[in-house]
Amino acid sequence: MLGRPQQQLNETYQADVGHDVRDYLITDPKLARILSGNNVLTAGAESLLVCEDNDGLAMSLYLDDELLDRVRKTDPAQQLADDQLDDLCKVIEGLSHFMYVAWRANKDQCMTLLELELQAEVDKYVSTIQIALEQGDNDLLHSLHGRLFDQCRFRDDLDHEQLERYRAASEYAARFCRRLRRRLVHGGDEALDELRRSYRMPLADKISHIHARSWGHA
Repeated sequence: MLGRPQQQLNETYQADVGHDVRDYLITDPKLARILSGNNVLTAGAESLLVCEDNDGLAMSLYLDDELLDRVRKTDPAQQLADDQLDDLCKVIEGLSHFMYVAWRANKDQCMTLLELELQAEVDKYVSTIQIALEQGDNDLLHSLHGRLFDQCRFRDDLDHEQLERYRAASEYAARFCRRLRRRLVHGGDEALDELRRSYRMPLADKISHIHARSWGHA
């Protein structure tokens, strides 16, 4: 089921990385912990594992097998139920991380972890809005921003630096998506243009753009 949401992100941003995420997928939590050096983030259901050396960049996307089984069985692309949202967002987050790192690497561009998490928060919102529009789910269209950003909870095992990074990413994404919502819902090219411009901005420009636009009408 990963092919469809990856293609959706490709089309949204016009940023095809030329790699199928399924070729980089691992589902064994023990292997993920070993490859990550027992990083605490692999204790969850999703994590991007990256290793860079003089020979280049190596990546694997860890998605928990039970998570993938639940998503495959329920297929939220056909009918997204309330209790599926968290699982769907974990999958989208992993895809977002994989694609953004690969896209930047193809252009020989570096990034910060904050930038990576900010993009993932935006991608979760935009991808789910697109599903809600396809399914005609007006309740989700109106409640999604609050559910993703106002009701979000952070893991208890994060250290201070990690927690602050996740909070900042959520806050910046909330501002950006609040203003973008109406244009996404009405299907105008203006929303896609802004998403594609933001995707290509360095972090400092992206944050300045969010601050400048956040007081506009949603």
